[in-house]
Amino acid sequence: MALLLNGRFLTRPPTGVDRVAVELMRAFLARDDAPELRCVVPQPGPIQELGTFPDAPIKSVEISDSILKGQLWEQVSLPGLAAEETLLSLCNIGPIASANQVVMMHDAQAFTQPQAYARAFRMWYHAVQPRLGRTAKLVLTVSRFSAGELEAHGVVPRGKARVVHNGADHILRTAADPEILTDFALEPQGYFLAIGSLAPHKNLKMLIAAAERRGAGAPPLVIAGGGNARVFGENGLRESASVRLLGRVSDAQLRALYENALALTFPSLTEGFGLPPVEAMMCGCPVIAAPRGAVPEICGSAARYADPEDVQAWTVAMQDIANNPQERQERAEAGRAQSAAFTWQAAAAQFAAHLDEAGLLFSAQGHRLRSVPR
Repeated sequence: MALLLNGRFLTRPPTGVDRVAVELMRAFLARDDAPELRCVVPQPGPIQELGTFPDAPIKSVEISDSILKGQLWEQVSLPGLAAEETLLSLCNIGPIASANQVVMMHDAQAFTQPQAYARAFRMWYHAVQPRLGRTAKLVLTVSRFSAGELEAHGVVPRGKARVVHNGADHILRTAADPEILTDFALEPQGYFLAIGSLAPHKNLKMLIAAAERRGAGAPPLVIAGGGNARVFGENGLRESASVRLLGRVSDAQLRALYENALALTFPSLTEGFGLPPVEAMMCGCPVIAAPRGAVPEICGSAARYADPEDVQAWTVAMQDIANNPQERQERAEAGRAQSAAFTWQAAAAQFAAHLDEAGLLFSAQGHRLRSVPR
């Protein structure tokens, strides 16, 4: 009844779901009741996670001797490595041959937002995820909204998914790097922030249109992440007097951007969780968001909401926040209170409770498995 972590995600450049897996495991393995855990990876290039996420809990991994890599390794080789262990697959997909498995599915967007994905990716998820949803011993997701979407699209049987909310306090672990403001000539409390992505449901074209309606002299909309200006330009998103594109930023730079922004603008048409608003709130940054997906569940009444299909509503919201220091202060205080619940320690407690409910934290004799030496 020990656990085996599917470490395929450690051998690729990290994504958001990979970050969740690392942070969740860091907090889970720090608990006194953490069970025995192994981690195995396919034949790797460099193991990305160890350099990308300092102080990660997985200090060593076992490298499979299989010649297979990627999805083939995950589907063909990994099931035979689990022996009597319960497999943890925390990044949306796991081997369909392993019923003794815990799978975390972050959202149903391959089903609800098919236009955002390549055809091969979409077909793969449509083929594999519903089977995993039926056969896995435990299915986890990151919000009540995502659980409902997974059920509504037949990915997971009704009532089976269990929620483990993401944490966001990793943003406080690294000191802010204010040099990014100097590098891009940004003034404290002199810009709005957005997190860049070309995915259609992120709704950046609408946000840029709203920003440009404010006229000359308005605080610029600064878009961090999501690639460089050329990539955005090729997709019709260009810099202007109202819009600045920063490209990818570090955690330290992102924290500084949150702490000095007038507000984070988050106009997504749907979100399985919505991590940037919670990170922003932890940093005392007000949030303007679309009331879609899991965002109302996560942000509560702390955010100011605007219809993601109403350009003028976003223009007005940005103008109001820029011109009203009292509202900014109230939103910042409400955001700190709202975000306090979303820590990785709390996520690990939810994770452990669901494993416990499924009988995965106890040995056959009813005793908790011994902790991994650290």
